[in-house]
Amino acid sequence: MALLFSTMMWAQDCSPYHKIKNWETNKDVEYTASVVSCFHAHGVATSLDWYNYSVGTHIMNQGHDGAAYMFLSYQYQPINRVKISAGPLYRLNNNSSFLIGQYGGDIKIYKSIWFTSRVLQIRRDLNYLNVGLKIVI
Repeated sequence: MALLFSTMMWAQDCSPYHKIKNWETNKDVEYTASVVSCFHAHGVATSLDWYNYSVGTHIMNQGHDGAAYMFLSYQYQPINRVKISAGPLYRLNNNSSFLIGQYGGDIKIYKSIWFTSRVLQIRRDLNYLNVGLKIVI
């Protein structure tokens, strides 16, 4: 009861009519969502990009036995429309383990839409090439 009383008495003034004077967004942080596919499977990849670092997940369908991967990568942008990235890869399910890594690149098509291509290096003799479209939010 005391908690309810204190939140009612000293709560912030949250009015739907309050005007926002300044919109600020952090240009160094981006959220991405991708739809990717390889020769025998489709998947979804999401990431959070901070400066030149990216952390995210890569989830494939039954063609890859529903495998889910987590990646951390460093991005290098030699020109404004091209990004190159590489980093370690970790399989989250189906015998969780660290894998060799992932590498690839993105090419800007239009505003926040990018063509993306990644190679997931599972073992020395097994890799997956995934291509698709990425939207930067």
